[in-house]
Amino acid sequence: MSERSDYQAMRSGVGLIDLSGNGKLRLSGTNAVQFLNGLVSNDVKSLQPGEGVLVAFPNLQGKLLALARVWRDGETLLLEVDALNREKILRNLSRFVPAGNFFVTDESEATGLLALAGPEAPRIVAALGVELPSPGERERAMTRVLVDGVEILVARHRRLAAEGFDLFVPREELAKVRESLARLGVVEVDAETFETARIEDGIPREGIDTGEEYIILETGLEEAISYTKGCYLGQEVIARIHWRGQPARRMRGLRLDKPLDLAPERLGQIELLAVDGAQAGRKVGHLTSTTISPVVEGPIALGYVHRHYLNTGTVLEIKIGDEKIGEAIVSDLPFRGQSSPTA
Repeated sequence: MSERSDYQAMRSGVGLIDLSGNGKLRLSGTNAVQFLNGLVSNDVKSLQPGEGVLVAFPNLQGKLLALARVWRDGETLLLEVDALNREKILRNLSRFVPAGNFFVTDESEATGLLALAGPEAPRIVAALGVELPSPGERERAMTRVLVDGVEILVARHRRLAAEGFDLFVPREELAKVRESLARLGVVEVDAETFETARIEDGIPREGIDTGEEYIILETGLEEAISYTKGCYLGQEVIARIHWRGQPARRMRGLRLDKPLDLAPERLGQIELLAVDGAQAGRKVGHLTSTTISPVVEGPIALGYVHRHYLNTGTVLEIKIGDEKIGEAIVSDLPFRGQSSPTA
């Protein structure tokens, strides 16, 4: 796979990913924080204006219904969720509106979202006049700024391993802000290129690498969990697994011996089987995402592996039904900096 200019921009400069289809929900009212805090896995009560946090919406069994980025925007809370979960979370939150002093406004159609990713992203937002606390002071922070007369909300949020920022822009002003960013050297990135980069960086994608069949601890997104905030839906299950030490399976990187030329619906049928020892032939995991990596110079994947087979270098067999289609080597994440398994 040749290294494309938009891929290079993300890795050595800054790329722009249009995520305007994602949901943007604004919560207001004196009971907004209280209701949300009882539904999500992280602490939103302690958020001060200009601060943000990653949260999970678990069910009673601790399974992951959805992830959300929560920002304290003045006296309100702004939730940004994957497009896949917009309606689900909106319905979930709207149940509490009749209780009083809690309101949900869907701003998804009115507000666009442009994500900046890459080592040069801080330079770009500084050129826009954005001043945020350093990551050492506050990893997730947000502010409002005027860009060519357009008020946008800028939030520090890493969508890849490198530095990143989200720009919430009035939908009718997206083209104008895009032009301003292009003048600063920002390169637009297509969905396929971003997908390659996020798999290399070990970033799970909702609906593909995460979903209601997974407990949040299995995904490696422990930053979305507070163990001191008090009660929330699914807390007992999540806390019990945490204090026990390790979930039964975890998401891992996998280096493949050859590309898997399969339709997306067949990718979910791929099983990982043990190769060595008394358990040879036993199913010990499955794949979720795969791509051809410019960094590794070959095929890689994300998947879930049983806790007894998590060690780096473990060889697993790849099968669909009774057909062996290759081998996978359990790998550290992110993949960046690793050499090809065939080199």
